Amino acid sequence: MTDSFRGLLGKLGKFNTLKTLGKAEYHPLWLVLISTLSSIGLYVPLYLKDPSLLFRHWDGPNYLYVARTLYQIPVDHPFVSYKTTQAYFACHLPLYPLLIRLFSYLFDYPAAMLFVTLLSSAAATYLFYLLIKETEIVAQPFWSAVLFLFLPIRWLTYHSLGATEPLFLALVFGSMLLWRREKYALAFLLVGLSSVTRIVGVLVGVAYFCTAIHQKRWKSIPLMAIMPLPLLLTFGFYAYQFGDFWAYFSWNAKLLNPMPLKVFLAYASTNNPHHAELYLMMYFLYGAGTLMLWRKPLFFWYSAVFWVFNLFVFHEDLSRYYLPITPFVLIIAYDKVLSRRAMQLMFPFLLFGVYAYSLPLIEQNALVDWVWPRLQEALRH
Repeated sequence: MTDSFRGLLGKLGKFNTLKTLGKAEYHPLWLVLISTLSSIGLYVPLYLKDPSLLFRHWDGPNYLYVARTLYQIPVDHPFVSYKTTQAYFACHLPLYPLLIRLFSYLFDYPAAMLFVTLLSSAAATYLFYLLIKETEIVAQPFWSAVLFLFLPIRWLTYHSLGATEPLFLALVFGSMLLWRREKYALAFLLVGLSSVTRIVGVLVGVAYFCTAIHQKRWKSIPLMAIMPLPLLLTFGFYAYQFGDFWAYFSWNAKLLNPMPLKVFLAYASTNNPHHAELYLMMYFLYGAGTLMLWRKPLFFWYSAVFWVFNLFVFHEDLSRYYLPITPFVLIIAYDKVLSRRAMQLMFPFLLFGVYAYSLPLIEQNALVDWVWPRLQEALRH
């Protein structure tokens, strides 16, 4: 083997390491590509089984209908069999369906929904990469950004199908980058937009207030008045449209319980040890991850506020409510473990498990097939 050939192999070997790739100038395009391919890997088997499964996974159908009607809900809407009222659709905040509506001029509504999700997912992945690279908080930012696409395992479903979480996280990551650059007005505007994507955006505002006090950024506090404006405007519209300023809470009022850990205690007291163990591990791992972020005040307060809030969430799908903080309390906090070579070697096993978990879950959590034609008809008119 010649010296020049050995040198070429050495360069290729260095190029193939995640650390080198993470520092390459073209990394954003790779992350966008990997984000898109991860979702396509989910689309193909779903499409081969039943193409409508791409659009019927909850809460995608509801957002499709809001995008088409813009909250002008008739009494005989397609979801009547689910015993939902017109005001039920106020639970689905406007930013995500408005984006679907915007791109419906290029695609039909179902395709526009997937496009917005893919676009939001790619943006969230890229902005997460920029955030962790600028803060130098992980050993290999590119590897951490790739892991972000598959951890926790529920995340693949929600960053691929009809869901608001990718858009919410893209807004949160963008806001944090602007905060670091002391562009407070723009940072708080993105927080306000996150609150009309998912209602827990108000918790992001609480986290910023705590961080401002922690870091003595006093001049940022008056500008925080920007954050509630989008949600106040939305609720004002609900008062006009549904006759109830608080229409959002007409269906979601029972989400919280005054007793902390109620969902864990409910399973533990009914001899359901497997579920109880899962919830206890989530509380423990995410709580420990939150404490490990103490040296990064914004990350810590953001995670702490959500972790405390989730102690009072009484819902069996608690893992979904943890999605806003998992990039911080899992990917970042446990980076010393996740960045080890052993974890990288186990990555193919993780991929197998994520897809094996996601496919049957999507099929079981879908709009019933006999309502889907009614929704399709409503989307066309």
